Amino acid sequence: MRTLEVKIAYLDENLKIIERNKEFYSTFEKVGFIYTSITDVVFPKHKADLLKFIKSGDSKDIVAFKFKEISGEYKYNIVTKAKEDFRCQNLTVLKLIDISNAFKTFSEAEFYEKKVAHVLSLTSEYLFSYQKSTNNFTMYNYIQNKRVTVYNQDIDAWKSQVITDGFIAESDVKEFEGKIEELKECNEIFWARFVCSLRSNKSVFEHMSLKAVKFIDNGEVYMLGRMLPEIVMNQSEKSAMLLQELKFDALTGVFNKKAISDLAQKRFVTGAKENALLAIVDLDHFKPVNDAYGHLAGDKVLARAGEILRNILGEDGVIGRYGGDEFLIILEDMQEETVFRGIFRTINNDMRLAFEDMFPDIKVTVSIGAARFPKDGSTFDELFKKADFCLYRAKDKGRDRYVFFREDLHSELYKKACEAKTEGIKYDVREVRELKSMSSFLLNLSASTKSAAETVLGHMLKTYNLDSINIYYGEAMERKFCLGQKSDLLSEARYVYSDIFKNALGSQAFIRIDFTTEVISPDFGKILDERGVKSSIQCVIGSPENPLGLITFDRLKESALWAEYEMNCCIMVAAALNLLPESKIKLLFI
Repeated sequence: MRTLEVKIAYLDENLKIIERNKEFYSTFEKVGFIYTSITDVVFPKHKADLLKFIKSGDSKDIVAFKFKEISGEYKYNIVTKAKEDFRCQNLTVLKLIDISNAFKTFSEAEFYEKKVAHVLSLTSEYLFSYQKSTNNFTMYNYIQNKRVTVYNQDIDAWKSQVITDGFIAESDVKEFEGKIEELKECNEIFWARFVCSLRSNKSVFEHMSLKAVKFIDNGEVYMLGRMLPEIVMNQSEKSAMLLQELKFDALTGVFNKKAISDLAQKRFVTGAKENALLAIVDLDHFKPVNDAYGHLAGDKVLARAGEILRNILGEDGVIGRYGGDEFLIILEDMQEETVFRGIFRTINNDMRLAFEDMFPDIKVTVSIGAARFPKDGSTFDELFKKADFCLYRAKDKGRDRYVFFREDLHSELYKKACEAKTEGIKYDVREVRELKSMSSFLLNLSASTKSAAETVLGHMLKTYNLDSINIYYGEAMERKFCLGQKSDLLSEARYVYSDIFKNALGSQAFIRIDFTTEVISPDFGKILDERGVKSSIQCVIGSPENPLGLITFDRLKESALWAEYEMNCCIMVAAALNLLPESKIKLLFI
C-alpha cells in the first residue's frame, strides 16, 4: 500500500532552508546541496500568504500552497508548521504533503481496509482498542464484510459486565482482572490468555489469546490488539516466525544475506529496468565497540543502524544485512545523481548523530560505496566489486562519507585493484601522484614562484573538483589572484579581521568546511553561504593575529566532504607561501 510522502524543511528566522529530508530534496531541488529560501520554490502569487503563515504564532493551522517541483510544474501541497530545537537552533519545521498523492493514498487505504474487513469476516477475529485518557474500551469484529461494534464503554464497566454475565470462566476471573489492570498501564506490548465465551455468549468456552501493542497518535496513548482462539494464534505466530527466519535478520529487522543476495542477483541482469543502484554501507570503528564494550553494545549499534536505514529508505529501497557490520542497499529510479547523493548524505548525517554520544572514546559513523546499473555493471557481481572498491575509497579518504563509482576518476585504480586481486587498494596511486606534485611545487617555488604556484593550483583545481581558488592580499583583503570561476561575490575577504572568523579558526591557521550549514561556527557558515560557497578550505597567510592574506579553495556548486590528502595538500601550499618573503608572494599578482 502507498505510504503518505511528507516533505520536511527546517527554516531559520530568515526562511533559509537549513536542512531538509530526502523527500523534499528529491521533489524540489535539481543540483547539489543548494541552501535556498523556501520562497524560491513557492508559487509567486502565494509567497506573501506563505510568509504570513510561517510568521504567525498559531502552529495548528493547516493550509495549502502551490510549490514548484523539479519538472517545473506547480502543485498544491498541504502545509503545516512547528517549532523545533534542531542542532542547537530554534528553527521552523515546515511539512508539505502533495494533495493529489494524498487523495491516492487515502483511496488505497480505503480499498486496503475493505480487503482487511473481508479477511477478518472470514476468520471471525476480534479487534480491540483501549484509549488511556478516556479509559474507553472498544471491541469489534467483521460480519459479512461489515464492521460490528461488540463493546464500546469504560473499560472498568466492561470488565465488571463480562464477569457478571458469566463470560469469563470462574477459575480465570482473578487472572482476567489482573490482566485488564495491566492493559491500562499501556506498556509497549500486552499479552493475556484465559478461558472465556466472549465470542459465543456463554454457549462455548474456549482458550483465548489477547495481544496488543502501544500506539501514540497526536499525544493520545492507545493499546491496539486482537483476540483469537489460542490454537489459531499459536499457529499464525509459528508461520510468521518461520517466514521471518527465512528472509529477515532478527537483530536489524532487514533482509538477511541470502534474501538480499537472491534479490540482487535477480534484479541486476541484462535487459532489466535501468537506473538502479547498488550500495554497500559499512559501520566505521565497529570492531573497537565490540572489543571495548562487548557484543551486547555491538548488537545495540547494529539494531539502531538497521532502524535508521529502514526509516530513511522507506519504500524507496531494499535493505539487507550482508555481513557482520555491512549492509547492502538496492535503490530504484536513481536517474538523477542529486537524488542518491541526498539519500547517502542523509544516511551519513543520521548515523553520525545517532551514535555521537553513545561511546565517549569511539566515533561510530558509516562509509558507503556505490555503483549504478547498468552504467557501471550489468550483473550483481560486477556492481558489487565496484561498490566494494568505492567503499574502500571512502575508508581511505577518512571514513564517514560516500563514494560512488566514476569512470573518469576510478577506472585506472580499479583496474590495478582487479589485477592485484585485492578487495581494495591498500596504497593509493592518486595520493602518491599528489605527493609528487607537491614535491615539484616546493622545489620550484623559490626559483619560479609564479609558474610553480600556477601549476600546482591549476592541478588542484582540476583534480579536486574545485570551482575556484582565490588569493586575497593586503589591508583591504582584495582578491589578487583567481583560478576557475571568478565570482563577484568573492572579490574581497575582509571578514578575516572579524571575531567570527577568528573564533572559527580557533588555535589553527586554517578552516575546513565540508558543508556550510554544518560548521562549528554557524555565523561563519552564514558568511560563506551568502558568498555562494558550499565547501571550502581557507588558509591564512601571515598569522591569525596579523593576517597578511588568505588563500581559499572553494566549491560553489555543491557541498562535498574533503579527502584528508586534499586538505593536507591545501595546507601545504599555504604553508609554503607563508615561508616566502612578501616580495616573492607579490610576484603571484603580476
